[in-house]
Amino acid sequence: MSEEQIPAFIDELLATGCPVYAVGQKAYVIAEFAVPECLRSSTSERVNKICQRFGERDHLILQIVHHLWSIGRGIQVVDDMVH
Repeated sequence: MSEEQIPAFIDELLATGCPVYAVGQKAYVIAEFAVPECLRSSTSERVNKICQRFGERDHLILQIVHHLWSIGRGIQVVDDMVH
C-alpha cells in the first residue's frame, strides 16, 4: 500500500460496516468484533479481502492513524487506561 491509498483503504473498510479507529497517536484498530455477530463472518471475509488487496501497510501505521484522526475516527488514550 502507498500513502496515497490510505483514504480509499479506510473508506472501503468503513463501507463494510466494520468500525476502524485510531487509538491514541500510534495505533489503529479494525474492530471486526464490534460488528453484530450475525454479520461478523461475512464482514470479516470482506475486510480480509480488502486488506489483502491493498497489501502491506505496517510501514504506514502513523499515516493511517493521522488520517483516521483527520476524519474524526480517533480515540484518545488516557494514561490511566494503559497498563
